[in-house]
Amino acid sequence: MKQIKFLSLSIFISFFSIALLANNHSPAPASIVKQYFLEVDAGKFTEVEKLLADNLQATAPFSPQVMPKQAWLSVLQGFKAAFPNMQHEILSYVESDFSVAVRGIFKGKNDGPMMGNPATGNFVAVPFNTIVTFDASWKLQAIHVQFDQKAFEAQLMAGLPNPAVKAELDILAMLSASDEGNGEKFMSYWVENAPNYFAGKQTSGEDMKKRIIGFKTGFPDIKRNIENVIVSGNYVTVRGYVTGTNTGLFRGQAPTGNAIRVPWLGLYQLNASGKIERGWVEFDTATLDHQLRGELTAKGK
Repeated sequence: MKQIKFLSLSIFISFFSIALLANNHSPAPASIVKQYFLEVDAGKFTEVEKLLADNLQATAPFSPQVMPKQAWLSVLQGFKAAFPNMQHEILSYVESDFSVAVRGIFKGKNDGPMMGNPATGNFVAVPFNTIVTFDASWKLQAIHVQFDQKAFEAQLMAGLPNPAVKAELDILAMLSASDEGNGEKFMSYWVENAPNYFAGKQTSGEDMKKRIIGFKTGFPDIKRNIENVIVSGNYVTVRGYVTGTNTGLFRGQAPTGNAIRVPWLGLYQLNASGKIERGWVEFDTATLDHQLRGELTAKGK
């Protein structure tokens, strides 16, 4: 009987010891988070994926919606492409049960495209806070990142022209090339084979060049007079008047010597590099025809 009791006590002590050993070797949450950032900075996304729970939910200032696992991995890969030497410098960790709060500084040089925008070559160093929550298997189940996105963008674009200002200047330079009759220069502001519409009809790049030359021949003093330029995101809207005197051959007709002042409006869609990838121009051809024939009064000119 004593032997049985002794055996039972031995088994109890053995299980108790194993339990203590297991508790002593439970993973340290901060160590997992540290590994996560190291793998991210190294671009080892296969290893990063292993650390993430399948039902991961992630948030960041640049995303209005919660991102699942694969979307978050894509974001991390995008940052690595934009900042090949990126580093999350961790300043402190705070652990609490299944959560870890992290304070650090994101550093890197923008040598690759960033969310569709070309590299700026600028260095950024932006403080960030992150809260990571684990599931029961010590996978990262939630990642919530917060940083000053405006400060990040300011460092990223430092020393570069304001995108809206650049877009406006490029469009105005393109229109100036039209006034010069320089079709090649005009097309240099467009993506190759970009669709464009004139007076409701789709035309090609070659059509545009022919139209530019045709107007310059018929109206050597042609001028696109700009009254409004509106830049909104990657769209630029331009409104104004085309003026000139018909002293040359136009549409196969002899010059009339009449002056024109025709309203027009152009809408241009730009890509991430600032090139026009689509354009629409509405031009009052009826007014043009009337003015060429001298049918409008001076008040209408």
